[in-house]
Amino acid sequence: MRRYVFEVKVAGTVRVRAADEMEARKVVPAVLVLPGPDEVRMANDANAKIGWEATITSVNFRVGGSLTLVGREGKRIKRRESRTR
Repeated sequence: MRRYVFEVKVAGTVRVRAADEMEARKVVPAVLVLPGPDEVRMANDANAKIGWEATITSVNFRVGGSLTLVGREGKRIKRRESRTR
């Protein structure tokens, strides 16, 4: 079998409850961890069950750019770029 490598851009929303914005920002990178071998195995098993003949061998994520605050107290706010640290 041949090997292929794909790079994809992923956008997501992380909702955090904290005393202030700075504390909330500190925990966001913690949920953007790599999937472990169990998650990769489950994805491969699910793909095989529906007849897809390809195997995921590894997944790597990196946080690029900055966090964008889009809401506070349930209300959307004007988008602005902020640093992650």
